[in-house]
Amino acid sequence: MIHTRFTKSFGVEAPIMSAPIARITGATLAGAVSAAGALGTFGGSDAVRGPEWIRGEVDAIRARTDRPFGVGFISHFLPYTQPNFDAALEARPPVIVFSFAPVGPWIQRARDAGARVICQVQTMDLVRDAIEEGADALLVQGHEAGGHTGTMGLLPFLAAALDVSGDTPVLAAGGVSSSRALAAVIAAGADGASLGTAFLASREATDVPDAYKDAIVESTGEDTVFTTLYDDAHGTPWPESIGMRLRRTKHTDLWLGREDEAKEHQAELRAELPEVLDVERFDPEVSTLLYGQSAASVAAVRSVSAIVRSLCDEAEALLRHRVPALFDERA
Repeated sequence: MIHTRFTKSFGVEAPIMSAPIARITGATLAGAVSAAGALGTFGGSDAVRGPEWIRGEVDAIRARTDRPFGVGFISHFLPYTQPNFDAALEARPPVIVFSFAPVGPWIQRARDAGARVICQVQTMDLVRDAIEEGADALLVQGHEAGGHTGTMGLLPFLAAALDVSGDTPVLAAGGVSSSRALAAVIAAGADGASLGTAFLASREATDVPDAYKDAIVESTGEDTVFTTLYDDAHGTPWPESIGMRLRRTKHTDLWLGREDEAKEHQAELRAELPEVLDVERFDPEVSTLLYGQSAASVAAVRSVSAIVRSLCDEAEALLRHRVPALFDERA
């Protein structure tokens, strides 16, 4: 198994964590990821499902495994989801993940509750903020990621973040669903990776409809687009430069690149756009399916343990073979 600063610092076996995707990930998936030796997390920024849901998910994970796990929060929305955050801190998970905005006063509260803190970042300003605030790890998210993400490609962003990260472990996110991608980011200096798309297509992703998983498996990775259309239509105030990567729909085909113009049609768009995971109205033409470009590497619906094991074993084999060969003059 590959050992990094992340695995040693966070007490896990595999240099992998699952993405804390709000409203999609929960205890079943997070618990399975942690039980497989990686760091399982779930998204806690759900104002509809409140504090009791948070407590129940944490209890369910602990019933499944005694290994480390985490709860993720979108920093930008914490003023609106603070009851969930308070409940998470009361439950004392080993890890809290913050994403998409400066961590402000929230990081100290997480530390006071005994949690280690991972900050998912999309800009160099957020990288510097997380380091200054003393994050225990950085999670550098590239534009290739599914769901909400920024505008920087993973490789140049990862390189820039590693240049300033010092002793802080760095994880990579966006485009990592294969052993080659995992080996690549580790070879570049990362301490591991966060996987979203690969785990959405796992058997333990019980909140994800089968049709959603099938779409990921069938994807070539070329059928996703990045847009602010959906957030604009629903009036969701995400930070500047943050948009959503999702499977193409008839709406993205019509409005991609014309988001400013689409703002004049928000009422009609809002009426047409289904919610994420609206199983009752699933329609490949319109349904909001969030996944990244790495769907190209997801060939089947598999168990979480199989995903973690195969990615780690194959990435280790690649690194063991490739790195020494680069310095063998006979090669």
